[in-house]
Amino acid sequence: MSVITCPSCNTPAPPGAVFCDHCGYDLRTVAPMGGQQVPPTYMIPSAEANEIICPNCQHANIAGSVFCENCGSQLAQAAAPSPAPGPSGLKPAVSAAQPPAAAAPAPAESMVVGRLVIQDSQVTLPIPPGKQVIIIGREDPVSGVFPDIDLDPHGGHEAGVGRRHAQLMVKEGQVYIEDLDSVNGTAVNRQRIAARQPQPLKSGDELRLGKMALIYYSK
Repeated sequence: MSVITCPSCNTPAPPGAVFCDHCGYDLRTVAPMGGQQVPPTYMIPSAEANEIICPNCQHANIAGSVFCENCGSQLAQAAAPSPAPGPSGLKPAVSAAQPPAAAAPAPAESMVVGRLVIQDSQVTLPIPPGKQVIIIGREDPVSGVFPDIDLDPHGGHEAGVGRRHAQLMVKEGQVYIEDLDSVNGTAVNRQRIAARQPQPLKSGDELRLGKMALIYYSK
């Protein structure tokens, strides 16, 4: 394929073009330059390339053309259509994409706070801050169990504490403890509680997970 160069403005034109799409010069008497390949920039674009349709002959011209390469008509009025007006007659505003709003932090009264003290050793286990649910049990990487409070280093296995033994939670500002179907059970002030039935706690209450006794303090 050979390229045609407009003698008026020296703009390359696609083979077969009748008029220069830059200045409108009549190219029918211009001989093509042999041996040169058509630059990719001047190949006929696809429908997605934002073509300009000539209002006179409906020929698809390259985006940015000033004159139709087929009939020489000026293309200044053949710009892409504007967005259709909305119901109120106004054109819809184009707004920049807004980033998703960050999730609002949970209120402080819904967080479990305080500490657990192991009764036998008097070791204090702080409750991890900023959580609404605290899992108490024994860490087991093989099973992929990582409780918030790990009692394994404190004799939890020997005392019969399960991997996911119980959990602390807050409902309407009140702290509760819930047994998670543990094998050896959970007791509050020496009264065993039913599994999956949250029991309210107050500061100073004794918890027994299996044989391990702990005191819950809210501060």
